[in-house]
Amino acid sequence: MSALEKKIVLTIYKIGPTFISKLANRILENQNEVRECIRVLIKDKILERVENIMVEYKTKEANVVVKHRNHTYYKLTKLGEKKAKELEEEHEFEVREAFKTYNKALQNRLDNVVENTENKTYCVIDFPYSQEINVKNILNEKFENLEKEYGHTITLRGEITEVEKERLLELLNIIII
Repeated sequence: MSALEKKIVLTIYKIGPTFISKLANRILENQNEVRECIRVLIKDKILERVENIMVEYKTKEANVVVKHRNHTYYKLTKLGEKKAKELEEEHEFEVREAFKTYNKALQNRLDNVVENTENKTYCVIDFPYSQEINVKNILNEKFENLEKEYGHTITLRGEITEVEKERLLELLNIIII
């Protein structure tokens, strides 16, 4: 069982049935990764879909709230509860408080993680003047630090990351050596 799968099982064990976006937000993980883990946990018979229209869940004050289900909720199976108890004994895990309001900006950052690989590569970048603003937007402050040559085209020389290189290659009429 992966670390994320353990986190999902323990969280649902502590808070009760929940849906993917709320779970991802609560454990600060990417929704797509949470969704994939839930598929695996369903296949392994650790989780199951909640079939009832009304769902019960626990609150901070140890109250139980009954709510109409607008999303697809997931809960632990008997095997899942047994596994959660074992995990709870092995690992100390504290469930983070839920946001009072759904934090869309935070979830967007979690869901759209771009690996910012810091592997820098020395490049010569040649492009027409019409692409200067687009290149500046991709490279930001780094644009000013690169060696520049202005002729029929603009030529930059210096180190950029692999992510920046990939983004530049999406632009038209850019040559990177």
